[in-house]
Parts: sequence; C-alpha cells; structure tokens
Amino acid sequence: MPRPTPNYLWRKRATHEWLTGNELRLDVATGGTHSIVEKPGMRRLQVEMFCPSPAVAEKLKQTFGGAIAELPPDWHGQFLSARSMKPLRIGRRLVIASDPADAADEAVLVIPAGAAFGTGDHATTAMSLRMLERVSRPSRGKWRMLDAGTGSGILALAGKRFGATSVLAIDNDPTAIATARENARANRITRVRFVVGDVKASIAGSFDIITANLYSELLEEVLPQFRESLAGEGRMILSGVLRTQERQLVRALKANGFQVLEARRRGKWVALLCRA
Repeated sequence: MPRPTPNYLWRKRATHEWLTGNELRLDVATGGTHSIVEKPGMRRLQVEMFCPSPAVAEKLKQTFGGAIAELPPDWHGQFLSARSMKPLRIGRRLVIASDPADAADEAVLVIPAGAAFGTGDHATTAMSLRMLERVSRPSRGKWRMLDAGTGSGILALAGKRFGATSVLAIDNDPTAIATARENARANRITRVRFVVGDVKASIAGSFDIITANLYSELLEEVLPQFRESLAGEGRMILSGVLRTQERQLVRALKANGFQVLEARRRGKWVALLCRA
C-alpha cells in the first residue's frame, strides 16, 4: 500500500500587535485560509496554515517567520478525535455541542470539536451567537439571513434554529462550504443555501439579519455591499475585530450609513451590533 502523501503545517507564535500589523498580508498570502488559535489568559496567539506541499509552507516561513511541521499520515483522524468542547448555551433557545449524544432535541446544534472553521468556543463566534439569539427573538413571520464568511456554518445554522425562513451562507473556501453543508446534514437543517463565493461581490436580495465574522479590513471593504443588502429595519452583527481596530471600524460604519447599537468585548475581541 503506498505511503500517504505528506502534508505540512506552518505555524507562528505572535503577539496581537503583530497580527494587527500583518493581518492583510496574511490573508493575501494564504487566501484567507489561515487559522488563529488564541487561548484565554495567554498574551500570545498562534497563526496556523495547512499546506499541501513543503514549497507552500517554506514560502510562508520565508515571508513571516515561524516553523514548519510535517503532519503524520493519520493526522486527519487525530484531528477529528479531538477532545469534545463543553456545551455552550446560547440564551434559552440553543445549546452548541460537539457530541452527538447531546443532541436529544432541536434545541441542540452539533458542531464537531475537531471540525475546522469554527465550533462556537472562540470569543468572536460566541459573542455573535448571543447577539443573533437576542435580535432574532422579536422576529415574526418570514425573515432572511445572510452569513458572510460562514466557515463551519455555525451562525447560519443557528439562524435557522432561531426561526429564519431562509439563509444564504457564503465563503470563499470550498472546504469550508463542504464542512458547513455536512454540518447542516448532520443537524437535519434545510433551506440554507451554501455558496462558494467572494463576499466582496454584489449580493442579490434583501436580508433582515446579516452576520459577518471576518477580519477588520475586509469588513470595512464590504460595508457598501452590506448597506445595499440590509433591509430597512434590519440588524447587522460584525465580529472578528480586535479591540485595537474598533475605532477605525466604527468610523467606517458611520461613513457608510450605519449606527452602532451595541459593542460587546471579550478579551482582545469585539463584536458590534448595527443598523442602517
């Protein structure tokens, strides 16, 4: 039996200040597919990128520093067998869990702990989920949701659990979209349209709630599109923003006709609730 093709992981330990200064370059170099690993109470974070070849990993190392590790042949199985996260309660209407055994009723959304692209335990995702649960409470009848940069699909699927009649979920990474679709199937959730696409492109339709867990520079760039897509009384939830970037993003929001209704902060991260 032939030996599996090796894969590589580029990683770099960095400060939040380094990330702020290099976030745009990182996104260009990795196509937005890098991961940021941050642990509560730790002053430094880790930037990671899965690489299909040593040449890709070496280019990242030459550009940003860091180190390269060759992944074992069974790395995928080890990754998927990661320790389950503690269930995360979102208001009174939803629990995010990683163990299917916890999915006793429709109030549970199962996102495997080993799944990439977001499981709900990161501060930005958790804050967005709680904002989404709260702003969707008064909704009656039909309402539509756009989830830009959907990743694992966790916000899009939570939106369906909270009563959205239809959800459009966009990500530029085909692997993320495949993961999100699988999570939807596993949770028996329908009427979510997962699309491989660029959030900077024009988006057809009007949405009552827009969620976007993206890096700050990209959020600023897509605000005009979001302004066109948000319904008159709609709400927009933005996250993925470092506290050091908050003022600049708030200025961009005002310049594009948005009002900030609420800012939630957790550690180094900020989530904003806005309206037109």
